[in-house]
Amino acid sequence: MKLLAVRGNPLIGLYAKVSEEFAILGVRDEKFETSLREILGVEIVLTTISGSELVGAMVALNSRGAVVSNSISSKELEILKSKLDVKVVDTPMTCLGNNFLLNDRGGIVHPEVPEKIVAEVADFLSIDILPGTIGGIKTVGMAGVATNRGALLHPNANEWEVKKVRSVMGVEPLKGTANFGNDMVGSSILANSRAYIVGKDTTGYELGVIDEALLP
Repeated sequence: MKLLAVRGNPLIGLYAKVSEEFAILGVRDEKFETSLREILGVEIVLTTISGSELVGAMVALNSRGAVVSNSISSKELEILKSKLDVKVVDTPMTCLGNNFLLNDRGGIVHPEVPEKIVAEVADFLSIDILPGTIGGIKTVGMAGVATNRGALLHPNANEWEVKKVRSVMGVEPLKGTANFGNDMVGSSILANSRAYIVGKDTTGYELGVIDEALLP
């Protein structure tokens, strides 16, 4: 575990997306890169996506590969493909990282993403993906954070939403916040099954819940 900010911003989940093996990072920040390598044990892929540094919002990722929209540039795609398998989907919905919550067993997706795209992504990642919300929020990739060991969900997640995450992703989710009450926990936490990094404003109580949720 480590508390961190990127350029003074504790919403670290906006600037990166991590899996078991890789971290896609949208900003050049030596402290951030070192923390990701040493704490999460991942290799760094440094690139913007669709011209944005906010790659956490732009890319959906698990151990099998990365999924991006067709707004990605050829240079960005080349950088990603040099390290991992990439699926490009034809969609005006560029913020795929916001709209998919994934681990290596399954996923939840924004309920308005077309079925065709959901099927393409599920096939590419070899997992089941179900439409749903978390805490009534459609941008499930920001309303939750999940690994192969656990998940932390928006504090307003209801019993039905928790049950769906448990069923499709094969983990026991807990509810909580980070960064002193930020309920969009996907924007504040980067995690895999080894460890997690969390925004610097996270309280001791929040850390206790996050630890129990992600490293049970």
